[in-house]
Amino acid sequence: MTGNQETNLAGREEIIGRKYPIILERILFLGVVIIFILGYQEVSDKTGEGVVSLVSTWCLFPFVLLFSAEMIGRVIQAINRD
Repeated sequence: MTGNQETNLAGREEIIGRKYPIILERILFLGVVIIFILGYQEVSDKTGEGVVSLVSTWCLFPFVLLFSAEMIGRVIQAINRD
């Protein structure tokens, strides 16, 4: 390196903002995992039997949970943006 300059690859100066509360997203993800573990049986029971039940329980339900967690994470990011 050429010294003590703090720039990125594009050569622009970076403004250091507030620390991102990553612990909130980790807690959110842990909550999603717990909700899936506790709720997959109920989703399976409500969707019946067969292929529809398998797809609903093991594909759609986790997708909806992860999508919700991602949207909540983006709200957290928007709140913490300067």
